Amino acid sequence: MCGDFYFYLPPSLRDKLKEPLGELVRGEIPEPYLRILPLLRKVPFLITVGDVVTENVIRLGMHPSVAIYDHRTKRRDYNPSVGSEAVFLTVRNPPGTITKALLNAVRKGVEIAGRGRSVHIKVNGEEDLAAIPAVLYAPLGSVVLYGQPDEGVVLIKVTPECKRRCASILAKMEVVRDGD
Repeated sequence: MCGDFYFYLPPSLRDKLKEPLGELVRGEIPEPYLRILPLLRKVPFLITVGDVVTENVIRLGMHPSVAIYDHRTKRRDYNPSVGSEAVFLTVRNPPGTITKALLNAVRKGVEIAGRGRSVHIKVNGEEDLAAIPAVLYAPLGSVVLYGQPDEGVVLIKVTPECKRRCASILAKMEVVRDGD
């Protein structure tokens, strides 16, 4: 693993990331999804982050270009119904981090999805910060969705400004080299 690194979310940034990275659509499931469904149907590229978000989008008949989930929700095991008509990638990503492996998997997933195949990235560990690389690698005009526990779903429209904001957050995270 020599030369590998990961980004660690320091306590000083945790409160900042509790604020939604996009528009918070509040409500009990499935209401937020029903409200944004017309928009989702028009989006050329959709990335879902989280088990519950992915499962609900699929239940509405949508198929995310890239789905990122970890089989856990609210710190409990969860087995979402996500189907199997996709390319599956698996990656290790400990809580509170964005590993090089997760960055590479999201980049590769976006590339594969850009060629018309749906991609599911199964995270061993935690996918809570995966919206950041999802925004960074998503094509402009995409939508990234992730859950805001007990509040609703966050809808991020991928714009140059949004990409800059996520790059800035990543730049403020601590870089840790494996073995340090």
